[in-house]
Amino acid sequence: MPLGYDAAAGNLDRKTAVHDSFRGSLKTMVNWQLDTPEELVQLLQVIEQRSHGNTLALPQQDKVQSAWEGVLFSLGKLSMVAPLSEIREILNFPTTLTTVPGTKSWMLGLANIRGNLVPIVDLQSFLTGERTARGRRSRVLVFSGPQMTTGVLVGEMVGMRHFSEEDLIEVRGIGENLSSYVQFGFRQEGKTLPVFSLSSLADDPAFQVAAR
Repeated sequence: MPLGYDAAAGNLDRKTAVHDSFRGSLKTMVNWQLDTPEELVQLLQVIEQRSHGNTLALPQQDKVQSAWEGVLFSLGKLSMVAPLSEIREILNFPTTLTTVPGTKSWMLGLANIRGNLVPIVDLQSFLTGERTARGRRSRVLVFSGPQMTTGVLVGEMVGMRHFSEEDLIEVRGIGENLSSYVQFGFRQEGKTLPVFSLSSLADDPAFQVAAR
């Protein structure tokens, strides 16, 4: 709705009041002679109180739309998203791995990451039995589970993605090997992107037992 429309006049007046108040606070900050740290704290508290007081008066549509962040990666021919909140760090594939005898094929070995031994798992191999074809954009997603920190190899990491919660959808027909780890997804640019839960993977008893 255009700002000049009469029905928006009330909303515009409230926005203007907030902006004026903020400008007034800045002017006060410039003109106030701050002699001690305590006076600076008092000034910041005044500005915060003014801000809260005016924000409560804003209408509902002025609230910032929340967003969901994730890391887009490939799993075979599928494009999936891992929640950014579940990922501790993203690494290149380690140059040195210590193999562990008597483990399943999807357990690639142990990597020394800043003095900590971290198991590295081939995610595609664990889920489908097929090895990940490593390439220049292959990465290891490191996350923490109930028992230990683990890294999973993914074929390709595309990058960060931001989603609106309005684009949240239910994902069906994802396949039995993925259904335990995918509860929902997002619709973006005409594509459905399932969300792969690393926390659900960490809780899977089959994932916790790498011994043959």
